[in-house]
Amino acid sequence: MNTFTSIIIALYSITSIFSERIAVTIIFENFSDKTAISGVFYISETNQRLEINSLEPFTITLPKKGRYQFEFYSEDVKAFIYYPTKITKRKNTVTIRLENRTNNSEAISVPIKDISNFSNEQIEDGINNGTINFIVHGLTALSPDAIKLFKDVYGIGFISENCVIDPMSYRTAINTNKRIEAYLNYKFGEDWQNKLPAPPFGL
Repeated sequence: MNTFTSIIIALYSITSIFSERIAVTIIFENFSDKTAISGVFYISETNQRLEINSLEPFTITLPKKGRYQFEFYSEDVKAFIYYPTKITKRKNTVTIRLENRTNNSEAISVPIKDISNFSNEQIEDGINNGTINFIVHGLTALSPDAIKLFKDVYGIGFISENCVIDPMSYRTAINTNKRIEAYLNYKFGEDWQNKLPAPPFGL
């Protein structure tokens, strides 16, 4: 391979890498009485952590289209986050909804059992009883019709939890969702992932 050919291949590779990048816009819907906040925006897959001190929209760059898990936490307000199941150049907006904190906001959270040690038989028993659910943290624009369709086919429901994530609920969400993922892959292959009505936390 001559030098000229090597340069062409290198330039093509660099161009391809940059062309795959996705610009994502993050916007705030402020339903709180705060005019300024501070918080942390986090992207699990890229391990990006951004300090936020403004309600102005901002843009981030992701390496390629695909499924991502976004999180936002602020001590000033109660925050919910929703976004497309798969980020693409057309579906590239993340919305963070802000609401006032209430004194009893933490009390309404329902503990969820960690099923990471469940056998396939135990999961199937839970499906028959309607107790196996993916955990979704935050407001993710859940469609009841889409959730019903998914549950009718695969037997798995969805539970939307407060997106203020403490260490215990974080581990529970990750462990539960990954165990359900393993079961569905075993039972149906990976095609079910394209039919998810919302992105489960940690997947």
